[in-house]
Parts: sequence; structure tokens; C-alpha cells
Amino acid sequence: MLTFCFQDRVYGVAYEIHAEDAETVRSHLDHREKGGYSHVTVKFHPCDPSEEPIVLGIYIGTRDNPNYLGPAPMEDIANQIFRSVGPSGNNIDYLLNLAQALRLLLPDVNDPHISELEKLVNNLKNNSDNVNI
Repeated sequence: MLTFCFQDRVYGVAYEIHAEDAETVRSHLDHREKGGYSHVTVKFHPCDPSEEPIVLGIYIGTRDNPNYLGPAPMEDIANQIFRSVGPSGNNIDYLLNLAQALRLLLPDVNDPHISELEKLVNNLKNNSDNVNI
């Protein structure tokens, strides 16, 4: 596992997939990321400058995604995440797992956008839970 930094704004983790598993994994990801996501090849730079950049494939959400909200206030984005469910599950789970993974895998990174969305979605979730009591 390698952690990556891109222009001090985009962070991620890359995993090497064994050649014998590549077709199965790619098929699964192609299904999961369908509907407005494009597979692209990019060069990522490890956070550790002594490591060489690598070329890898990622999925990028596009504006033609039918669920793309567009420029919107954080509250609107949080509401869409709170209410949306796709073939891979609840968007709430995706966001909360992403926020947790960032804290665990990249503890020195602060992503204010994800942190604010996590706070807003948790508030919506807590308020919804209280209504159902």
C-alpha cells in the first residue's frame, strides 16, 4: 500500500492487484462505478519524495453523471448524500467510511470538505434517528 499526494490537495491510497485477479477486480469496479464515472490512467506521486511516481487507473466522476448535483451549498450536498442509495449501497456509508479511512490512513491530512460533509450528514442522521424514536 502506498499513500499519494497530488499538488497538496488530492490524497489517496493505491493497492497493487495481482495479475491473476486483475480482470475480476476491474470487472467489479467497472460495475460499481458505472453511471457517470470514467476510468482514466494517471500518474500519482507518493507522499514520500524518495519513491518514484507510478501510473495507475482511477475512476473519476463526471458532470454527465445523472446524480451530479453541480455547484451547490454544502447543506445541499449533505442532503443528497443523506438521501441517496445506489447499486453499491448507501451514500451515507460511503462518505462515513471515506472520512474514517482518511483519518486512519492519512492522519496528517485534513480535508475540510470531507470533514464538513461528515459533520452535516451525521447531524441529518442523528436528527432522523431522533424523529423515529
